[in-house]
Amino acid sequence: MKSPAKVSVIIPVYNVAEYLPFALQSCLDQTLYDVEFICVNDGSSDNSLEILREYEAKDERFIIIDKKNGGVSSARNAGLKVATGKWIMFLDPDDYLSKNACERVWIEGEEGPCHIINFGTEIVPKQPKATPWHYYALSVPTRRFYEFTPYVLFGEPSAKPFIWHQAYLKDLLDKNGIFFNEDLKLGEDQAFLICTYPCASKFSFIEDKLYNYRFVRNNSAMQVLRKDPLKKLKQHILVVEKIFDFWQKKTFLEKYPVDLLSWAIEFITIDLENDELEKDAVCALATKLYGLIEKYGLNSSIKNLDKAGKSYYKSLVKMMKG
Repeated sequence: MKSPAKVSVIIPVYNVAEYLPFALQSCLDQTLYDVEFICVNDGSSDNSLEILREYEAKDERFIIIDKKNGGVSSARNAGLKVATGKWIMFLDPDDYLSKNACERVWIEGEEGPCHIINFGTEIVPKQPKATPWHYYALSVPTRRFYEFTPYVLFGEPSAKPFIWHQAYLKDLLDKNGIFFNEDLKLGEDQAFLICTYPCASKFSFIEDKLYNYRFVRNNSAMQVLRKDPLKKLKQHILVVEKIFDFWQKKTFLEKYPVDLLSWAIEFITIDLENDELEKDAVCALATKLYGLIEKYGLNSSIKNLDKAGKSYYKSLVKMMKG
């Protein structure tokens, strides 16, 4: 039986033949050898599977799972179920890893100890430039935290919403039953992170740019959903509901109600302020969010919101009134 890997890199693959060789070659180029690359072909209709088979023939560390299309969460979960690595990393197939990514994660994890490692990202290509927010969120100052506080999750800009510039101790995910929610077609990364962080107690943020994020790609899921703000908003409401439910079951909601409430109201209210949305839809979805706040007993925490949180809450109430 093959011994467990030090790091498992999970790659969901769906119709990305144009970019896939770059991602897979970046795996081959890793300076740490004891790594497994779990590639989940999620029902691709192009020649992505053929490319995966070529790399599988080159190196036994490539593990290919071929399944019917179920979405990115389903693909990542399939990878998680077979991963043996002490550390879990995720690579989107249109991006690529820096050569020392896995080795740097392994060393940081051994020196820590830590449960989650958050690292810097190079945004490619240089032109067209990404938004200022992307550069802000993907630049990671080096620091460590030895307990979970809401600041680590909600105050550190790089803690969310992307999973791929972070590594997770597999034991942390296993012990807490953490997988991707397959009901979510958008915002699954955000839900994964907000559910994972409070389960951890040791965090390492390192400035090393270990991930290369391709900011521009035609027909990406994000680009498609930007064209349908109502669909995006409905999915984000579902993200909030799934997180509320997880936090309640884990008793995090009792410990940090104000912090989660503040995040949820800002997250949804910003979406609701889209001029492309009809007033009736805005009213209905604002009411839906307030219904979730009531359902999970967060009404009493509204008075404890900070100035910004109260401002977003006032906007939400105004939207509910139409």
